[in-house]
Amino acid sequence: MDAKYRKLLWISIGLSLGIMLLVILFTFDEETLVALKNFDYRFLLLAFGLHLFAIVFWGMRIVVLCRSLGYRVTLRHCINMAAAGQLLAAITPSSIGGEPVRVHELYKARVPLADATAVVLVERLLEGVLLVIGVICGMTAFSLVYRNGEIPSEMITAAWIGTAFFSAVLLVLILIMRKPELVKKRLVGILGFAGRKMRAERMQKLEADLAAGVDQFYGTFRHFAGKEGRIGLFLALLLSLALWTCEYAVASVIMMGLGYAPHILLSIIFQMIIAVIFMIPLTPGGTGVAELCYAGFYALILPTGVIGLFVVLLRAILYYSNLLIGFIATFLIVRREARNEEVDFCDEE
Repeated sequence: MDAKYRKLLWISIGLSLGIMLLVILFTFDEETLVALKNFDYRFLLLAFGLHLFAIVFWGMRIVVLCRSLGYRVTLRHCINMAAAGQLLAAITPSSIGGEPVRVHELYKARVPLADATAVVLVERLLEGVLLVIGVICGMTAFSLVYRNGEIPSEMITAAWIGTAFFSAVLLVLILIMRKPELVKKRLVGILGFAGRKMRAERMQKLEADLAAGVDQFYGTFRHFAGKEGRIGLFLALLLSLALWTCEYAVASVIMMGLGYAPHILLSIIFQMIIAVIFMIPLTPGGTGVAELCYAGFYALILPTGVIGLFVVLLRAILYYSNLLIGFIATFLIVRREARNEEVDFCDEE
């Protein structure tokens, strides 16, 4: 791993462990020991299984989007790229590290770079639309129910700021999709500035390649507006719902393992709000912020004595398992590259 990413990894883990330790110290009492003694570890296995299913659904979503463009990428390859992306997402602000990994792996599977980029961006847009709609509804209900000081106003304010930030990013992306010529002009301008010392012939070729790539990229998005593309988008949307259903069920399963009611709907609202707060690039992978948010929100429905234990178990599934799974998936990619092996068969229909 590059030295820069190793540094981010240790910062991320250090922040996570430090905040979790503080949460445990401030919430530890006899009830903590009782909860730990009585915890049903079968629920922890179930929670981990749901998290693995979420990664499988993620891989299936990539397969569906690629097939709607006419590319046959194997499910195994897509699951591995989704898992590998989890490692960089866990140590980069706003979890943006996973996208370049997926673009690279789709390109290695012979999906043109413009189409690979479009597939990954469509993934983000689908999740963004679902998350913004869900969190606006959830935040409205949450702000009305908990407006009497049951939860720090700073946390609610942070959630609204995160919602506004993420909604603005989504709006900008949508506007960019409607202005291909403007994007092409800006990118050519940036290329011209960056390569002002290049030979004229070389610069002309690069500009032509860039223009062709932009045209192909927007052509891919226009394809998604067609009949076959809309079917792919619909199936990808269903898979996104399945993915996030599995992920958001993890917290409720852990609560059941601790012997408490799952509070499914309220837990989903909490996690949507927390997901939006993550979009604010404050720390690598949102660590530290995540632990504080989970402790603050779930303190509304769980006894103080079990909050620290709950946060540790939840982050073990949603964060630390991602590091392990991501390391394994990344190792498989590095080994493949070192051996100069081809990616599993991929063909264009």
